[in-house]
Amino acid sequence: MKKIPLIDLIKYFLYVGTTIYGGPLAIIDNFRKDMVEKKKWINQDEFSNIFAYTQVAPGPISYQFCVYFSYFKNGFWAALFSGIALIIPSFVLMLIFSVSYQFYGKNTYYENFLYGISPVVIAIILHSGFNLGKSIFKKDFFLYLVACVSLLFTVFFKFHIIFTVLALGIITILYYSVINNKKLSSISIPVILIFIGKLFLLFQEAKFFLFKLALVFLKVGALTYGSGYVIVGALQQEIVQNYGWLTAKEFIDGIAFGNITPGPVVITSTFIGYMTSGIPGSIVATAAIFLPTFIFVILIAGRIKKFEKNFYLQSFLKGINAAAIGAILATAVFLSKDSIVDVPGIVLFVSSLIVLFFARLKTLYLIIIGGILGIVIRMIF
Repeated sequence: MKKIPLIDLIKYFLYVGTTIYGGPLAIIDNFRKDMVEKKKWINQDEFSNIFAYTQVAPGPISYQFCVYFSYFKNGFWAALFSGIALIIPSFVLMLIFSVSYQFYGKNTYYENFLYGISPVVIAIILHSGFNLGKSIFKKDFFLYLVACVSLLFTVFFKFHIIFTVLALGIITILYYSVINNKKLSSISIPVILIFIGKLFLLFQEAKFFLFKLALVFLKVGALTYGSGYVIVGALQQEIVQNYGWLTAKEFIDGIAFGNITPGPVVITSTFIGYMTSGIPGSIVATAAIFLPTFIFVILIAGRIKKFEKNFYLQSFLKGINAAAIGAILATAVFLSKDSIVDVPGIVLFVSSLIVLFFARLKTLYLIIIGGILGIVIRMIF
């Protein structure tokens, strides 16, 4: 690949991070149009290869792509600064939203605006799960079963999303190994389980709050694969259910802000960090959620071609991506209990689903419309 100057990479990803809305697929499609068609930095095959690599690492796909691409084009420092350039605009904007929420969150119009947004957010999460499922299942009944088990165990048996997704990934390796007559390494699965267990033990031992906050986001960032909404779901379990650092309503409001800022939806981490520990918390949470992805990409970037067609890795990725669908649906179920609380809320939710599936309206516009309707509804009722 031809080398691209560091300053050009930084300027480009800063531009994307400031202007592109609509979630990971919208950002990736913008990357393709710019990098392949306009700037001709890479050809379509190279673009497809880098996109395939993003399935291997945990964390947000758009951020992974940015880091992979920049690393291949100009090395470590380009990957580091390009990644920062991509997320810094949404970080600043989310910080502004967080401060305004702290000071004006009880304002009647502000509350009513957020009331209208909440059902829309649930619809967006469900729509995201449906779109992800279309690209993953591909008429494979076992993967449908994996998604159903993930949903069942997460919602009804209260299993942790991270453990559920990773365990189903391992089960998928076993399943495909059996039906394809493949031998399974006797050490790989125990090593994976020991690694996960040590991360959880480290987290439980943390005393200092900012350190504990960092470990929560590091754990989620390191162990969560699939859509950004899977990461959001894992954070919801940790932040709302397990530790009660935010209420369900506050968490939903944070997701809403994450959807009206450019860049990855996991920038919701900035909001969570600010609400728990102010500006230091926002910095710690944001850095911690993206750091595992960056480290993982840098470590495997030079070796990725050795693994991209590995049978066991591909089986694992199929399993965790299918389980991620169930996790996304489970997240929608958990959050809907506190966001769809009356008949107008149900109407907003159903209407938003219809618009998302048939009208293809951008999520940013849909959220703003939902907020305005929330104000109008509360004025009438």
